Amino acid sequence: MIDGEPEFNVCKQIKQLQYLGTESSPVLTNNYQNFQGNDGSIFTSSQFGQNVMNVHFKLHVKNYYDYQAKRDEIYNLFMQKKIFRLRFPEDANHVVFVRPVGFDINPFQRAGLDCDINIPFENPTGYKFSRYDSLNQSDLWDDYPLGWNVPIITAEDFHFTDQWAFQLLNPSGIPIDPYGEHHDLKIFMKWIGNRITIVNKSNGSSYEYRGQGNMNMPVVLDGCETFFNGQQVSYNSDFGNIKLEPGFNKIQVSGCKHFDISFKFPFIYV
Repeated sequence: MIDGEPEFNVCKQIKQLQYLGTESSPVLTNNYQNFQGNDGSIFTSSQFGQNVMNVHFKLHVKNYYDYQAKRDEIYNLFMQKKIFRLRFPEDANHVVFVRPVGFDINPFQRAGLDCDINIPFENPTGYKFSRYDSLNQSDLWDDYPLGWNVPIITAEDFHFTDQWAFQLLNPSGIPIDPYGEHHDLKIFMKWIGNRITIVNKSNGSSYEYRGQGNMNMPVVLDGCETFFNGQQVSYNSDFGNIKLEPGFNKIQVSGCKHFDISFKFPFIYV
């Protein structure tokens, strides 16, 4: 997929191109502070940095003129100043959002008919994301390898009604942190009463909205901002936010008589 356009199979679009695999490794950067006159450094923070995904293809051509034609076709497809959403057959339930950089297309030997192509893509976030977000799952996790240790879940596992204390699963490999890391997390809230409070007992993060709710149109906590009917209404909140730890999170709801809450977020891995 390129800039939100429909997904397509590269090897079906360019018939003589054969996908061989991809490789990448996460980048973890540690930051330190030095003090004049003192030995060593003091650790201050760490962060996941931009990494590079190398995607490998093999190209077979009929002759030199076919080589020139396919070479131009490949460059026209990949050399674009756009965001590419990539999904690979060996990891079909994850996607990455990347940008291509320059690469060569040369035969193995002079006047040869086979080319080994390595296309590097820069992944600015260093993350890979679930193909579907939490509210669009449909027993997808049946297809996950056993090593992921992810239970079978559907969209209904992220929708809660009048459960004042419940466990919410974050299948990601890292915390979902809308404030610290600007991760996507939307919470759709409908309730009866003059306020609603949500607390994640697993890490102490919390959010409260003070205002009359209803069961027809939700108030949406989008990251750290609150919206109702398309209008920002953060001034009615305590400007809090909810952070989700990997695994099960103990969520508590209070302050209202009846509620309906849904959590929408992509699952993130490194």
